[in-house]
Amino acid sequence: MKFSGYKIDIWILLPVILLMMFSIGAVYSASSYFSMDKFNDSNYMLKHHSLRVLLALLMIFLFTRIDFRIYKDIGKYLIWISILALIFIFIFGVSTVKGASRWINLGPLSFQPADLAKFTLIIYLSALLVKKKNYAHMLYKGYLPLIFYILVVSGLVALQPNFSTAFIIFGTSVMLLLISPVKIKHIIITLLCMIPVAVSFILSKSYIVGRLTSHADYASGGSSNYQLRQALLGFGNGGFFGVGPGNSMQREYFLPEAYGDFIYAIVGEEYGFIGAFTVLVLFMIILVRGLKVSKMIKDEFGKYLSFGITMILSFYAVVNMSVACGLIPTTGVPIPFVSYGGTALLFNSIGVGILLNISSYRNETDEEMINEGNKVIEINSKVG
Repeated sequence: MKFSGYKIDIWILLPVILLMMFSIGAVYSASSYFSMDKFNDSNYMLKHHSLRVLLALLMIFLFTRIDFRIYKDIGKYLIWISILALIFIFIFGVSTVKGASRWINLGPLSFQPADLAKFTLIIYLSALLVKKKNYAHMLYKGYLPLIFYILVVSGLVALQPNFSTAFIIFGTSVMLLLISPVKIKHIIITLLCMIPVAVSFILSKSYIVGRLTSHADYASGGSSNYQLRQALLGFGNGGFFGVGPGNSMQREYFLPEAYGDFIYAIVGEEYGFIGAFTVLVLFMIILVRGLKVSKMIKDEFGKYLSFGITMILSFYAVVNMSVACGLIPTTGVPIPFVSYGGTALLFNSIGVGILLNISSYRNETDEEMINEGNKVIEINSKVG
């Protein structure tokens, strides 16, 4: 597929668009009861989400047109902007949501720095891996600068506290290191050192301990996990074909965050196994295609960046769906492109736009990649 003479990877774009279009109906159904009760308008959240979907589509096509190699030069600025934004919420203008400081208020808009940081970290790590490719296997010169940024970003996110997002950021970054020349033993030592730190942090946060114990109780036959119980009731009500769009019972205050973190359970109730499985398949297509792009692209930076973007989107989807199905404890992580949200949807769409741009170069030869790269350098030097 071509867009104004530009190649578009339909196997990445189409699943994302389908998920976004589907999310409009799903969010409306899951939020109409809540919107009517809180805003006296059953369409309130639908209108906000629809506008965000339109903006997200614009972001996809805009960033599809920007050469991905530009990010290699500005990655260091992006990561420090993200770090400063993460520090900012501990000092200034903090909006507290569910007892956690995760948002910055910008007048009529609110901004969640973690949504930016998860992608800027991948960008900068990819740039560093290319820059340090000849000594990435070395501890002091190669590995420590990489793990420094991983620990700083994931640590600041965890302190908000937002442990689930921090875990996904850390996990995705480690997966990126695993496909690089970094020594496996360095990664293993880091993980072993992180275990007591993570355990101490978890034990110091009562809400995390509560989620773990309630999930363990439910898994062993207890009934203390209200959210999971209601989510599974939704899946059970849906059966194979579902109860039909707009006919969910769980959305009516039985299931908390029906339009956000637990929207997958509403999908399972209204569209049944068929609908839930279709959503899963769409994410599987994005995952497989993204990994194929990473494998085919000749540019090393593009290889790491496409892998990182693909994995972080897939990681979020897997965690969210696993929570809704009761496979892991409740995390509060939204499902990309489907859950109601603002900054997460926009930054995920920007990530897809970057991935699509990388994909457009996947069949280029080394010589063509070098020529295109030289053009980017010339543009940057003129701008500078």
